[in-house]
Amino acid sequence: MPKWQDPADHGHGLLAALPRPDWQLLAAGAVVFGLQRLVPAYEDSYKNWYPKLRKPSWNPPNWMFPAVWIPLKVMQSAALWLIWKSAPANGRMSVALPIGVFLTHALLGNQWNVAFFGQHDMKGSLKWMGAFWVSIAATIASFHAVDPVAAYLMIPTQVWVTVAAKLNWDIVQLNTSGKDM
Repeated sequence: MPKWQDPADHGHGLLAALPRPDWQLLAAGAVVFGLQRLVPAYEDSYKNWYPKLRKPSWNPPNWMFPAVWIPLKVMQSAALWLIWKSAPANGRMSVALPIGVFLTHALLGNQWNVAFFGQHDMKGSLKWMGAFWVSIAATIASFHAVDPVAAYLMIPTQVWVTVAAKLNWDIVQLNTSGKDM
């Protein structure tokens, strides 16, 4: 048996050189990616309804959405982890507000998906997008008070959601008549 596989080898070899997993970081990732799974897939909307909508000339290609959202979710996971780690072990209530604001932003993002892709309520989705945008700004502010790095990790999400909000607005404008607005 190679030395790195020897279970009796305490503190030596390849396994000892690897960093120990941080279960709290993994849990933060599970929360961030898990909350997103609360929203149904809406495959039919992605394949049939959305492609038929009129979109602005600057509309990003479909592959760009997961290519951007996955790294953003990783950064959100790291930000949530930093906030959780900043609280003393016996004083987790000190981060309850920032974590609550973070969870609110995640749930509002999910609700936008339900309104836009699930219900095809383009006009109504603008309200959810606005609340989502504000909740990300509130998350950044509440995180900054605890750990500025965590706040900085959320800024790219704010930027991307600003782009998404403009896209949402433009799609509504292109696909509804003036009397619908």
